[in-house]
This record gives sequence, C-alpha cells and structure tokens, in this order.
Amino acid sequence: MIRQSPTGGNEPSGEVGKSLPRLDSCILLAGGLVPSPLAKLTGQLTLELWLSAKETVFGRWCDVLDHLALSAGIDHPSIRVVHSGPPYEPTHVLADDRFEVRTMAEPDEFRGPAGVLRDVTNEDNPDSIILVAEAARYIAGTITQLLSDWSEHEPDVLVARSPDGTPAGITLMRASALQLVPDTGFMDVKEQWLPKCIERGLDIRTSTTRNFMPFPLRTLEQFLMASSVASGKPCPITERQPVLGRMNPITRTADKSRIAEDAKVARDAVVADAVIMPGAKVGPGAIVVRSLVCPGAVVPEGDVVVDTVVAATRKGVPSG
Repeated sequence: MIRQSPTGGNEPSGEVGKSLPRLDSCILLAGGLVPSPLAKLTGQLTLELWLSAKETVFGRWCDVLDHLALSAGIDHPSIRVVHSGPPYEPTHVLADDRFEVRTMAEPDEFRGPAGVLRDVTNEDNPDSIILVAEAARYIAGTITQLLSDWSEHEPDVLVARSPDGTPAGITLMRASALQLVPDTGFMDVKEQWLPKCIERGLDIRTSTTRNFMPFPLRTLEQFLMASSVASGKPCPITERQPVLGRMNPITRTADKSRIAEDAKVARDAVVADAVIMPGAKVGPGAIVVRSLVCPGAVVPEGDVVVDTVVAATRKGVPSG
C-alpha cells in the first residue's frame, strides 16, 4: 500500500533543516522513447529552452536545487542529466558553478525510465538518497517540503503528487530501491517498478505539493503558461509562501521580460504572449502571438506567427 504523507501547513523553517536528510544527487530525466510534442516542434532539448529573457529550464532547476540546499542546510547534490541522444541532446554544455553537472545519453533506448535509472545508478552507494525528476518541468516555488516529508517517515520511495492526485514528476528514493529493477529489459516506473517495490515490502509514500507547482513542459501551451509565471505573472499556488523569483504582473502586449537581450526584434514588430529566445530575429512588420521563437530562429519580415513554434534550422532536424 502507498501511504500519503501529511499535507497542509507552511514550508518548514530553517530550524527544521537540522533534521533533514542529506541529498546525494539529482537525476533529470530528459529523454524517453517518444519525444514530447514540444520537443518535436523545437527540435531540441527542452532543458535548453528559455522560459524568460534570463532563465532557461535547466537554469531554473539549478535555482530550485540551490534554494533547497541552502534552506535545508545540506550540501549541494550533484546533477545528472540523462537525454535520449541525437537530435534531442544538448547543443551546449549544461553547467552551473554551484553544482557538479554530468550529461549522458540513455544507455539503452528500450530500458524504460526505471531501467534507465538502474543503469545510471549502478555504481551509486545503495544508501544514497536521490531526487529523480522529469526534466521538462518548470518548478514554481520551493521543494523543501519533500525533504521534510522524507525526514518525518524515512521511506524507501517518496512520490510527489499534485493536489488533484496526478504525479508531480518528482520522486525521492533510496538507490537501493532500484536494485529491484532487472539488469536487462524494459521497466516502467508507475506501472511496474513501484508495484514491485510494494510487493517486496518497501515503504512507499506520497507527498502532496504544498509550496510549489510543477508545470509540465510537453506542449506549446504548457510552455507559454510556465513562461508567463517565470516572467512575473502571479502563480495560482495555494500557499502563503511566495514562489521564487519576481511576481510582478505583466501585460499581454508589453512582456519584454520574455524577449532575450540579444534577440533582434524590429521596432514595428508585434510580440504578444510569446518567447523570443537568444539569437532569434523578428523582422519588420512581423506579428508573433502565443508562440516560441527558438534560439537562432528567424521570423521574416511581415510574417504572421500565431500559436506555433519557429525552430532554428539544424542539420538533420526539421525546422517545424
């Protein structure tokens, strides 16, 4: 049986950090058998996309993990980014001075998420505590509550879930729990691995999100919603604890915080509820609404771009 950790209440104060467990590493799962609709449209790793003028999805993960480490009084965990390989692999080195970051391709495309986790943690200490997350998420808020819930019960696996009961895309686990995954073959997390853990008597619990919202980034619509929050739009989070970052309201027609500083946007171009990423160009008289213009992509003079993605042309990758 999966037991639910207590919900409600404010995020723990710094005093609670003294009793919180260590966190050895974070694994960002950025691959999968089937790329998301957004990945297909952009032709690149979602972690590299810019949520705002100054923040990529990967940068946001680093900020959230840095806040977690500082608030809980723990060492910064290492970060492992696991992608599916070309064409959905990093085009630049993913790095952050606050963390040791390693990037790797999935060892076997037919292993499934649980199998991939087993493969990349084979040499980990069985007592290690690992945070596993879907990389294509924008975390609005703080995730310290997860360590607090873990510390209260010290389970083998703690699954974060949204208030509506859907998975939040973040799981805390002991590396030893992954020893139940076979060395070969496909294994899913929710349908195969977790039931096997329960069958073997492991302590599996859930934690309902209280101080954060895990926006999925699988579609254009989801990315635009997350981007608006990252750029200052109030976040619909039911907690007094404010989310990280600015929370100033923005207008639909003047959201300059979503246009990269080195992007070139013509003065008479119209940009509304859209993200113009670094190196992108929007020509004179062009209209870009509810869309993404990826790094290095071009919107020609006079073009009208609505509800779509303009991807940069990459060798071997369709432009969308």
